[in-house]
Amino acid sequence: MKKLLILLFILLSMSTTNAKEPLKIISRPIEKVNFTPIVLPNNENGLKLAGILFTPRDFDATKKYPAVIVAGPMYSTKELPQSIYAEMLATHGYVTLVYDNSTIGSSEGHPRAFEDPALKGSDARSAVKYLMGLPYVNKAEIGAVGICGSGSYLPAGLINDNNVKAIVSIVPFTIMDQIHTETDEQLLKDKAVYEAGGEAKRLNLIEPGSEGAAYYLNPERGAAANYVPCVTWSQLEWHKFHPTEIVKNLHKPYLVITAENAFTRPGAEEMYANAPGPKEFHMVKGASHFEMYDGEPYVLENISVICDFFNKYMIDK
Repeated sequence: MKKLLILLFILLSMSTTNAKEPLKIISRPIEKVNFTPIVLPNNENGLKLAGILFTPRDFDATKKYPAVIVAGPMYSTKELPQSIYAEMLATHGYVTLVYDNSTIGSSEGHPRAFEDPALKGSDARSAVKYLMGLPYVNKAEIGAVGICGSGSYLPAGLINDNNVKAIVSIVPFTIMDQIHTETDEQLLKDKAVYEAGGEAKRLNLIEPGSEGAAYYLNPERGAAANYVPCVTWSQLEWHKFHPTEIVKNLHKPYLVITAENAFTRPGAEEMYANAPGPKEFHMVKGASHFEMYDGEPYVLENISVICDFFNKYMIDK
């Protein structure tokens, strides 16, 4: 039944997108913020992660600021939608941090593009710890925003991190456990071949002509020079990952944002329904999944909702 619902939402998204006017891509507010390339450690595995720290244009190191880590879609690099949201939040007075996850982009780790939810969780906790060490960050006002895959990874990975006061999931992708391109036996063979010195077999989830391709293959949107498809045996970890169940134990303020025509909408609704609260839910009318990454009206709407949420649950007034 769930797969039929997902298919229905994919078809709805495709038909709605075709009927609409061309999407207006948001202009990045990079000239309105300060940004600093950084290297931060993953405190749990010792790998070095490449990151970008954004601060408000009028940043004053003698003051204290609320801070947010922003993580993006599955095996995406830090320059993609997470940077858009991080930059926008910085214009609203936040210190924000984006980073390449372990094995992704410019960060360390092998095999390259190993998409492991547990590894993503350790990266997120390390990013929070990095923010905790900055003298101008208010340690009582740290939040997290996850987009697509990270909309599931962050609630799971930060569920027991008391330094994080509130979490936001934007169009969370929750059905990794339903992706089966090969048998588990074959996936183990793929892994063994790599570990014996062979070539890593990779999985490309972007179908030509799809809404995802319109984003990831467009150099004006999501095409990244250092993009690498994930290794196939990442699926072995996905099959053990059930975010809609994990979120039942998330006892901190939680905001779920979805899009009316997103194929991920059923999973987002389930994440919200299963979270014990306090929790809030927001649905963006007329938008599809990938339009939430960089569509100007949708990003601006989401930023307003996120700021209101953080002001309510995280900012000490």
